[in-house]
Amino acid sequence: MKALIIRLGQLGDVVLTTSVIEHLYEQNYEIHYLTRKPFDEIFFQDYRVKKVFIYGKVSLFELLKENYDLVLDLHSKIKTIILSKLISPFHSKTYNKRIIERRLTLIFKKPFNKLRIYEMYNEVVKSNKKPKIIINSEPIIKGDYIVINPTARYPSRIYRHYDKLDELLNKIGIKKVYIGTESDLHFLKDFKFSGINLIGKTTIREMLNIVKYAKLFIGNDSGITHIASAFNVPSIVFFGPTVLSFGFEPFCDKYYVFEIKNLPCRPCSLHGEKPCKRKDYACLSWIEPELVFEKVLEML
Repeated sequence: MKALIIRLGQLGDVVLTTSVIEHLYEQNYEIHYLTRKPFDEIFFQDYRVKKVFIYGKVSLFELLKENYDLVLDLHSKIKTIILSKLISPFHSKTYNKRIIERRLTLIFKKPFNKLRIYEMYNEVVKSNKKPKIIINSEPIIKGDYIVINPTARYPSRIYRHYDKLDELLNKIGIKKVYIGTESDLHFLKDFKFSGINLIGKTTIREMLNIVKYAKLFIGNDSGITHIASAFNVPSIVFFGPTVLSFGFEPFCDKYYVFEIKNLPCRPCSLHGEKPCKRKDYACLSWIEPELVFEKVLEML
């Protein structure tokens, strides 16, 4: 049997689909994957995925020639729904992204969804697996270290006191490794990192390696947080304009979420893409770095 999974991006979403990959692999499917660059790097050492196709580089004719027994659209946009039906009109499935429940949460400020995103993906194949990333490389960074991801796609999702937290972490005597995308630094561009600053300096493969061997992960509601969970790295995560019921709660065995509950403006947008109407970013600026530092000491 042969299956094609379609998920074009973003980084965290592609990582979360590995729960479905794990299930299909155990069901003896030959698994192919359609995504965008550079997300194909996630599967470079993944023995479960036989072929990775790059969207825009592979033709519909090439995909039709594969004669798939199952096509899973885990992107659920009009273009991917149409594409999946063209590839296999009778054996394609699309996941339910709970958009109505998420919008109700946005309107009424109450949770209407209890599932994580990867569990929504799992519904398509009736699985209970967790996301899992396969890499076999030796650690790039030797010794014990904390990974900190102070970046996010939208500036409203970034914790406001990374500078003060950075100073507090110096008291521990453990290496700090900062990772992320240079373009996503936003207002933190003038932040002077006292640890190892690898923001914008790694490939996705290198980033996976660095996260895998960390003693602790600290970050925002972003794709790299899902990488940490997929490697079961203990995590401390900040949620501000978004909320857990949107489906992006960590799923590692040990994690702690910092959020200011009962703020009447939370959530303010589905992805944290809108600027703060209050102008003070209370949901993230009210989280005291001293409290975060205490949690770090507790989890190390």
